[in-house]
Amino acid sequence: MGVTVREKAKGSNQWWVFINHGGRRTSRKVGSEKAALEVAKKIEAKLILGEAFLQEKKPAVPTLDEYYERFKRTYMRTLKESSQETYHSSFKNHILPKLGRLCLDQIDRALMEEYTAALVEKDLAKDSITMILSPLGVLYTDAIEKNIVSDNPTLRLRKFYRQAPKRHEEIEPLSQEESLLFLQTTQQHAPNYYTLFLLALHTGLRSGEIAGLQWIDIDWNGKYLKVRRAIVRRRLTTVKTRHGRRRVDLSDDLIGTLADLRKKMQEECLKKGSNTIPEWVFANRYGGWVEMSNVKQKNFKNVLRKAGLRSLRFHDLRHSFASLLLANGAPITYVSNQLGHANSQITLKVYAHWIPDENQRNAVNRLPSLSKQSESAALAK
Repeated sequence: MGVTVREKAKGSNQWWVFINHGGRRTSRKVGSEKAALEVAKKIEAKLILGEAFLQEKKPAVPTLDEYYERFKRTYMRTLKESSQETYHSSFKNHILPKLGRLCLDQIDRALMEEYTAALVEKDLAKDSITMILSPLGVLYTDAIEKNIVSDNPTLRLRKFYRQAPKRHEEIEPLSQEESLLFLQTTQQHAPNYYTLFLLALHTGLRSGEIAGLQWIDIDWNGKYLKVRRAIVRRRLTTVKTRHGRRRVDLSDDLIGTLADLRKKMQEECLKKGSNTIPEWVFANRYGGWVEMSNVKQKNFKNVLRKAGLRSLRFHDLRHSFASLLLANGAPITYVSNQLGHANSQITLKVYAHWIPDENQRNAVNRLPSLSKQSESAALAK
């Protein structure tokens, strides 16, 4: 290997630069000896520098375990706390135990296909598999942006778990009669929670949204409330709906009951020498938000037992709200907006069974027929 300068023909005064590098040889005519020597020095410097770059070791690609720790400190901190916990659960319980020791560039497409097939064999639901793979895909996107890897092996994996079962939560709403029994029993055996349970049944708010409700969220004249925040895993967070705040109409009965609760709170505060009531509609003894896990496990379950009703989840009050509205003829779009769903298709998918089919039957009977035409003609006579 080297760079030399000489005349091809002695005495020609035409100087050439000869290069022998990496098993390849070439030459270029430059002109004068001085110019050729300068070119040779530059070429030699570039070859030496290039050789140094070739010998320099590339930085080692981190393992998934190592990169996850970095990912957790950077990208995941930009997510909502509830999303952070979901990501952490997926990595800790499913991803890292199987793939954590491998370097990012060792996890290729074939390996991800095998990993996905293993999730299907565990009889996980389709949505569960998506929740596991999605955070890993986001991590790889982050690694690509930082030039650590060039490919994302998690892309387009859905076709490998199409056969996974779909599991929708079983809807067990209260009927009209059961709802009345539930409220009556609450008045008798848990009167302090009557307003909370009535609000759950009349608005369909999630338990976290109920805990996060403040008095400033209620429009007394317009008879509606705005869902601005929620308490999730004992932390204050933004609302779930992608549209941000949503407006939920309040029944006349609920407005009156909320007004009574506010008045009662004001009277209790005055007795204690304070003119200011807690900001939370359902406050604990210290003025903070109510702990809904206690309400659900203790008070809600107790009312169900006293009423002789089947065991339900607190979330079934939300389902009861939706199904009762639909049974009473409310449009699916209205129910969807009240629930805070992104679109009415989601609502229809969950509650289609609870939409009465009487109108559909009547619609069939309104189709044109000759018998109806004959009946109309006879009536005209």
